[in-house]
Amino acid sequence: MKFVLANDIGNDKMKIVEAGSQEVVKVPSAYRKLMRKPAVHENDVKKNVMNLIDQLVVHINSNSIRFPGIYMVGERAIQSTEDVRNMNIKVDQKHTSDLPLINTLAYVAARAVQMDFEERGVLENNLEIDVFMSSAIPASQHNVDTAKHLESRFMNGTHIVIVFVGKEAVTVKVTFKKVKVMKEGVPALYSIFEAPKDMFAEFVREYNLGDIDGSYFMESKNMHVDIGSGTTEYVYTKGLNPSNEQCTGERRGVGHAVQAAIELMADERNGLNINRQQFASIIERPEEYQKDHELAVECLKDARIIQVEAILTDIEEKYSTTLASEPEVITVYGGGSVEFRDDMYRHLKQYADSVNAKVLWIPQQYAVNMNARGLNILNENMFFEAEYQEIEG
Repeated sequence: MKFVLANDIGNDKMKIVEAGSQEVVKVPSAYRKLMRKPAVHENDVKKNVMNLIDQLVVHINSNSIRFPGIYMVGERAIQSTEDVRNMNIKVDQKHTSDLPLINTLAYVAARAVQMDFEERGVLENNLEIDVFMSSAIPASQHNVDTAKHLESRFMNGTHIVIVFVGKEAVTVKVTFKKVKVMKEGVPALYSIFEAPKDMFAEFVREYNLGDIDGSYFMESKNMHVDIGSGTTEYVYTKGLNPSNEQCTGERRGVGHAVQAAIELMADERNGLNINRQQFASIIERPEEYQKDHELAVECLKDARIIQVEAILTDIEEKYSTTLASEPEVITVYGGGSVEFRDDMYRHLKQYADSVNAKVLWIPQQYAVNMNARGLNILNENMFFEAEYQEIEG
């Protein structure tokens, strides 16, 4: 079995695109180490396989992680706050953290089980899978050494993952044949080049540009502002090429606002103990969290202003100093761009007008998946072209 994956390992969610699919699968960036396998509550094998990604429990044996053992991963892990580990947005480095390894290995092994079961209709005891994968780490953490370090951790021998499917267990041998780690923000450039025209509808109206597509930006000088959960990346591209020495990042983003909002909520709700992923669920699913949704929205509204002010200051300083006022377009995307738009757009537009630049604010339906989509485009056309075509058939 063979996989080609575009894997955008975010601080809050992994966003994954598999070759031959346009779906972006989102898995919370969290895990929980267990002493023993949890109790089984469902014996229907077909149901268990179907729900495997959301109910993921695995045993991982790998030389690339510190502690082999049993893990709850993703959605299953955040159903409780007890002993849940996620990315520490203040100090963690993605190339040294175990989370990208644990969550990726669990996902890959689970998908191998699902795909084999879909084909055969029964669970096999043992499976083997070869993986070709691209990913990205923050510009502030990315250099030749850190990229190679993360690539080598994935490619360091065969990883053994036991996937628990109800009472059954499937052993999956996972081998990463090739891994490419890029700088966050660069893959998004390719999402822009190949984007549908409605991505630029607001941009066209704002600047009276007529009919344009992604090719409009192929020769432009572009300052990318990729607002994530734990970091905001400021990537400078000239046409097709990133200007590596001028790409920077800061520990700012919606995750920092969420942490502050959780503290505000805890002052109002005695004994409240939730993590970032659980807070995100309260915001995103008001029908499930009617008791706390309104308070969470209000707390986040207060907390996000601090992040917005810091990011606007970064943009102005980096535009005028680091980039010598060269960029013609300031492009904003990422999960934080959705949350911060109402507070940021008007101020950024005023600044851009003052320096004779344009603002391309990527619409909500595209903003979160820009890096994952871009990585998938690069997988198909540059990194793993032959393997991609083989899978597509």
